[in-house]
Parts: sequence; structure tokens; C-alpha cells
Amino acid sequence: MKKTVLLLLLFPLFFSCNGQGNKTTETTYSQKLEYGLKGAVKEVVTYIHTVEDGKIPANTGKPFGKITMTFDNMGNIITINKVWDIKSIGKSEFLSVFSGKGKALSYKETAHLYDGEKKENSYKYIWLDDYNYNIRSEKDSSYSNIITLDKNYRLLKSVFKKEDVVESIEEIETIYKNSKIQEIINKETQNTDEKKMVTYRIQVAQKYDNQDNPTVLYGYDDLNKQKVKHVLYKEYTYY
Repeated sequence: MKKTVLLLLLFPLFFSCNGQGNKTTETTYSQKLEYGLKGAVKEVVTYIHTVEDGKIPANTGKPFGKITMTFDNMGNIITINKVWDIKSIGKSEFLSVFSGKGKALSYKETAHLYDGEKKENSYKYIWLDDYNYNIRSEKDSSYSNIITLDKNYRLLKSVFKKEDVVESIEEIETIYKNSKIQEIINKETQNTDEKKMVTYRIQVAQKYDNQDNPTVLYGYDDLNKQKVKHVLYKEYTYY
């Protein structure tokens, strides 16, 4: 069960769509910078649909994933709500409520898992230097999630560890065109049962809103982008 929960927790790195372009004029850290959101974003809702037989579904059916994120007017995160309804395992929901501003962040998470189990935990951001921090569980300090940012506070890497053993690594490369996100390449390396498994998830932006935030993205699981596996629809609310 732990491996499945880890996979659900890692999904948002792929689906959040990080990056703002080559430069940013903002000098104060906020989580809005990590997610690459432009403009005074109040809320962003992402709907994730499965593509079957090459047919891109409209955003009217039932998505297998929905992520809702809210921010204050300074770009500090307030809540993240993630709902996954995957046929093979069932429905899970994670609600994270944040406290603090800037780099002084913590949050409480309530998880309702696919098997009916309910879990609650608290986490704190522990900054290791200007661009690396550890998300530390208050219940179990043997687990850590070390996040690496670039000089503009964009996501570059997430390393999930149990004590000194690396269980997974997520690496993110963002490609831009005309200062807008064109493509995001996520490389995930999982170490399970003494075996290393590498997978890729690719997002390609198709449409943007008037703030240049992507509203439609196609998702692939191979570097050659031979077959669309998912379509992501994003809706933004601004202050």
C-alpha cells in the first residue's frame, strides 16, 4: 500500500506544470513561483482525463484526477486538494492545509485512501540552503522529501528517502517558446525491491489563457510522444 500512496503523492509534480520562463522579476520566495503560475492567481483547478483509442475527451466527463490549489494574493499557498479515482485501486483524496508565509511553511494533511483507511499527518519545511528544502513528517522523521529549486525558485528535483535510502527521484526539465511553457519532461526513477525502474511523463501545452498560463496539455509516457495518454484541463481564477 505504501508504494501506491507514494505514487499518488508524486503525481502533482507532473501535473502542476512548473516554470515561468527564463527570468522572473519576483525576488521573494512563494510557492506560486514553484508552480510557475503567472498573474495574481487565486485558484487553479486541474482535471486529468484518460485518452482512449486516440480520442481526446472533452472536459465534461468524469476525470480520474482533480487537483485544486488556492493561493493568497502574495502567492503563498493556502490549500491543495487532490482526488484520484483510479479504476484498478479505487478513490483516494488528500487535503493539505498550509500555515505560514514565504519559506516558513508547514501543513496538515488528511488522507482518505482507496482502502477506506484515514490518515492524518503534519509536515514542516526545513530549508537546507537557499534552494533546497526538506519536507519533514512530524510523525515519522525517517522519511524525507528533499526539493531542489533553480535560482528562480522553479522545481528541478524531488528526492524521496527513507532514512539514507533513496526510494524515488523526480527530475523536471521545462522547455520554453516565446516565454511560455511548451513542454515539460519528468523523469522518475524508483528503487523498489532492489530494482531500478525509470519512467517518463511528458506534458505538451496546447492552449493558454490571456495570462499565458496553459489551459490544455497533452500527456505522454514516452520521449518520442507517440501516443497521447492523458489530457489535462486547467481552470484559473485571478484576484
